[in-house]
Amino acid sequence: MIRILYATRANLCLRRAHAHNILKTAALLATDGACEVTIVFSGTQSCTPEEMMARHGIDVPLVARHARSLTWHIIKNTSAIDILYVRDPRLLCAMIVARLLGKKVIFEIHGSHEWPFLHWLWRLAFRIAHAHIFITRALRDEYQPREKPYTIISCAGVDPVAFDVTPTPLRQEYRLSPDAFILLYIGGSQGIYYDVKILIDMMALLPRNHLLFLVGLKDAETGGDHDRVFRIGRVNPAEIPSYLRAADMLLNPKVKGYAGSISSKLYEYLAAGKPIVASVVPADREVLNEQNAMIVEPAADAFASAVTELYENTEKRERLGRQAREDSKKYTWQERQKKLSTFIKSV
Repeated sequence: MIRILYATRANLCLRRAHAHNILKTAALLATDGACEVTIVFSGTQSCTPEEMMARHGIDVPLVARHARSLTWHIIKNTSAIDILYVRDPRLLCAMIVARLLGKKVIFEIHGSHEWPFLHWLWRLAFRIAHAHIFITRALRDEYQPREKPYTIISCAGVDPVAFDVTPTPLRQEYRLSPDAFILLYIGGSQGIYYDVKILIDMMALLPRNHLLFLVGLKDAETGGDHDRVFRIGRVNPAEIPSYLRAADMLLNPKVKGYAGSISSKLYEYLAAGKPIVASVVPADREVLNEQNAMIVEPAADAFASAVTELYENTEKRERLGRQAREDSKKYTWQERQKKLSTFIKSV
C-alpha cells in the first residue's frame, strides 16, 4: 500500500475549480487499491471536512485533516507517509523536510510565474521534487525535467455523461424570442487573463437576436454595458453543465496566461458539445484546434466575424460541436486517474 499525503494551503470549502481538482484527484487515487490518501490542509477552512466533500460531490471515504503547520505534521507522522504530493510551490519547507526524512516528493506543476520571486519559487520546488507531473507539453518543455521521472496529464478532468442534462431554461426565464441565438461565457474575470469586455464590445457588431450571457461574473467585474448582455452571478459547479448546454455557442476571450498553463474550463466546453469560439495562448492549442473550435484573435471584430460565420453555417456549427464532444472523452477523470496511478506506482 502506497501512503500518500496530499498537502495543500487551499481553502477546499470554496466551490472553485482548483479546490474541486484537489479533492477529486485525491478521491480517485483513493479508489485505487494500491493507494491510501490523506489530505492535509493548513489554510483557514470555512466548513467541516464532511461539508467540504458534499460541496464537491465527493462520495469516496477520504481522510481530510487540518494542520496548523504542514511541516510539523510531516515530522510527527513521518512513519505513516511514503509520498508527499503537492501542487503549490509555497509548500517548499514541507517539501524540503519530506526529502530530509527520506520521503518521495511529487510536484504537480500547473504553471510558472512572470513575477521574479514567484518564478524562482516554482523553480526551486521543481528542483527539490523527486518526480513531476505537468499539465501541458509546453510546461514540460519549459522546465526540461531531464533525468527526473515525469508524466503529462490534463490539469483536471471532466465527466461527459454529466453534460447529458436538461439545459437551464434561459429562453423561458428571460422570455426570449424564438429566434434568439444564445452566446455564453462562463467563469470569473480572472484579472488580466480573460478580457470579457471583448465580448461586450462584440455585441454591437452582431444582429439584435444575438444575446450574450456571462455566467459567474458580478457586474463590477465585467465593465461596459449593453442591452443584450445578461449577467448571472456565481452558480453551483453542479449547474455548469446545464448552463453550457443552454447555449447555442460558447465563447472564451483569453488574452494571456502563465507560460504553459491551461484552464479546466476548456474540458467543460468540449463536453458540452457546442461550437466554441476562442482566443487562446499557445498551451490551449493542446486541447483546442481547428477541428473542435474556431480560433480567433482576442478582438471584438474577430469574435464577431467568427460568430457570424458559424451562425450562418449550421453544418459547421454541428460538426464543431460533435468533434468537441468526442475530444472531451480524452480528458475524463478516469483517464486522469489511470495515468496518475500508473505514474505514482513507478516512482
